[in-house]
Amino acid sequence: MRGKNNETGYTMIETIMYISILGVLGVVLASYANAVFTRYKTGRIAQQILDLKKAILSYTAAEEDYSTLDKTKMQEDKAIPLDMRDLHHALGGSIELGPVGNSTTSKYLYYITFSGIYQKGCIELLSQGQFYGDGSEMDTLIVNDRTAWYYDGSFYDSSDIPTRHRMQSASNPAISVRPTMEQITNACNRKDDNSITWIFS
Repeated sequence: MRGKNNETGYTMIETIMYISILGVLGVVLASYANAVFTRYKTGRIAQQILDLKKAILSYTAAEEDYSTLDKTKMQEDKAIPLDMRDLHHALGGSIELGPVGNSTTSKYLYYITFSGIYQKGCIELLSQGQFYGDGSEMDTLIVNDRTAWYYDGSFYDSSDIPTRHRMQSASNPAISVRPTMEQITNACNRKDDNSITWIFS
């Protein structure tokens, strides 16, 4: 016959300990899931830029330049990729696009701006480097209207932007130079509302 001291069961302290362990595991898993989802959305932005670029090239194929490029008209004609028809990107911020200008050189340029990018997403997006020297025809990259990366042969005049970085090797112009992590971190200096503008030719 068993006495009361030999009865099995959880004490209050053991129960609290198990709940605490489950709580810690839940927080760790939630944090990991959030990081994975954030990386997915940031990667999705990079793909959205490429999709939008293809849509613009297709939409303006019959034109001589980009001077008539109009985002509203593209929306009406359903020429913008489906997941961006509301002109919002994967991180929820807004999308702007259009011709850079009407001068002799600038009418052959168009821009895509993604706004409302939080700091970590901005840093990760720029460090992925899909657009540096890969034949994507990127002319200039501008972050928060204060930092620009350009090539020696860039058509866009970024001389009025306070901080500028060359994306070519001075000794060998054929070699692409990617932004350093320090440059990217300094450029993406806003907590919640960074904007990135890609200018393509």
